[in-house]
Formats: sequence, structure tokens, C-alpha cells
Amino acid sequence: MLDRFAVRLSPSAPYPQVRALVEAAAAGDWPGLRRLADAAEPQARTRLLRMLAEHHRFGDLAARAVEADPDDSTAAATRAFQLIHQGWLVRGDGRARNVSARRFAGFHEYLAEAERVLHAALTRSAHDTALWTVSLTTARGLEMGLEHARYRYECLAAFDPHHLPAQSQLLQQLCPKWGGSWPEAERFARAAADAAPAGAHNAVLIADLHLEKLVDQRAGELRSAQVRADLDAAADRSVRHPAFQRTVGWVAVVNSFAMAFGLAGDRAAARRMFALLGPYASELPWVYRSADAATAFRLARLRAYGLSGGVTAATDALLVAASPLIRFVTDPMGGRA
Repeated sequence: MLDRFAVRLSPSAPYPQVRALVEAAAAGDWPGLRRLADAAEPQARTRLLRMLAEHHRFGDLAARAVEADPDDSTAAATRAFQLIHQGWLVRGDGRARNVSARRFAGFHEYLAEAERVLHAALTRSAHDTALWTVSLTTARGLEMGLEHARYRYECLAAFDPHHLPAQSQLLQQLCPKWGGSWPEAERFARAAADAAPAGAHNAVLIADLHLEKLVDQRAGELRSAQVRADLDAAADRSVRHPAFQRTVGWVAVVNSFAMAFGLAGDRAAARRMFALLGPYASELPWVYRSADAATAFRLARLRAYGLSGGVTAATDALLVAASPLIRFVTDPMGGRA
């Protein structure tokens, strides 16, 4: 019973596929790891490679695999994800104005190396959606601009028009903080969500859009009838649809809806999301509320269940401190798990 109230942030907790990949990596078994990853459907494969690359025990296995076989696009995508993660650790999570020139230089050095790996791999494996997805991150980090990001996304969409990991990356690029605009971001999120099959994860782009607007304090709030109608429609197409599946990535999707519904004041809808999640949290989107994602998740869950409604913040803090906690910490860059 208490396990329902624990908080598990580790990407491997809900996904046995990640544990199998990490075990293969620990054994130095790159061929076995590649077979496991390549057996997954494309979106799951992209997510699995990123989670593996960000695991602190992964080491230089992908780098050695790329060197041994330049045609191995799985190795190249994993290595590029790893370089980006390492670069982000150098940069830190602060706003750009608070990052030193030295940290930015180190960050860009890692991204430039990832870009070189990707360029070489894409000349051989232009069909690999994981490569194109990670290339959207390097394009954003190296400030290549909106048009170039759109071009890369269109190349990917020719092979998989509903590849959510890539759509999430492009949505970030289209936000004002990366040179886009809210109308552009909204048009893309709505088009991608509407085009996806019913029950697919893609409608989370609507929840993510509203959360991004909330983080940008100049862009309104979630407590409006229109926003709640948006969230309801998106949830009905995805997390509340009978065809919704708990495939790789579902935890981050449901967490986004849980946070969005909670901030919109719809406790019943948020409670349903937390019931679906059980103990599984993801760093994003909770790090938008607190550097301690586990605490933000637990507090939101308590409020959704009405355990802290109308009482003081001090009482909320006591409830959070008293609730059971099992925490498996992920690396700082986080990401949709």
C-alpha cells in the first residue's frame, strides 16, 4: 500500500527495457544492447537511447562503438545524446544570463562534437529518426535558428510524422525563449496533437504548451475556462482515451497532465492522473516548480487528493515531509522518460 505513495524518479523504474539496456551496457555487450534498442518501435527507441545515454553508469561504450563501426546509427545517436547530456551538465540549468562565458564555451564544445557525430551518421542513415531527434537539440543549443530546426524536423517527419520526442524538441524551439513565438508554438502543438491517432501520447503537446506559457510569466495562467477546455480535449484524445498505452514515455506524458490539471484548479482531473501514475514521477515538468522534482510532485499529489486544501504552506510542507519517500535520482538534464 505504501508503495503507491512513494516517489520514483528513475527512468528505469517504470520501464524494464531501460534496465535491460543498462545491464547490457554494464556487461560491455554493445551488440546485445543494439539488438534490444532496435527491436523497439521508433519513438520508444529514441527515448530508450536518450535514457541510456544519460545513465551515470554508461561510460564510453557508445564512443567505442561509433569508432568501431561508423555505419552504426544506434551508436551514433546514443553518443550524440551522451555528448549533449555532458554538455548540459557543464552549462547547468540556470537561465542564459546567469551562465558564465566559460561554461557556455564548454557547453558549445560538447554540442559541436555531437553535431559532428550526427552529420557523419546522417550521411549514412538519413532514415534514422533518433538521429534527427537529437539533431534538433544540437540545432537549438548551437542557435542555428528556426528555419534550420524546421528543416530538420521536416526531414524526420518524412519518415515518422508523429514522432513525439522530435515534436517535443521542436516545440521548445518554437517557444519565445529560443527565438520563436507563442502563436508559432501553439499552431504547431495543435496541428501535431490533432494529426496523431486517438490514444497516442502526442496530445501532451497541448499540456506542455500551457505549462511553458505559465513558466514564461508574461504569458497568462492556466486558470481559465479556455485552458481547461484545451486540457480536457487533449486528455480525452490521449491519457483518458481507451487506446492510450503505457508504452515507453507514458510516465512523463501523464506527469505533464497531472501538473497542468493541478495548476488549472481541476483537482478531480489531476487526481485521476496521479492515480494512473502511482509512484512514478518524471523530472520534467516538476523542475519547473522546484529544483526538487520529488517534493513538487508529492505536494501536487497531496493537493489533488484534498489533503492540503485551504491550509497554510507550512502545513503543506509538513505533509510533504511526513509522506513516504523512495527516491532514485536521475541526472540533472532530465528529459521525457
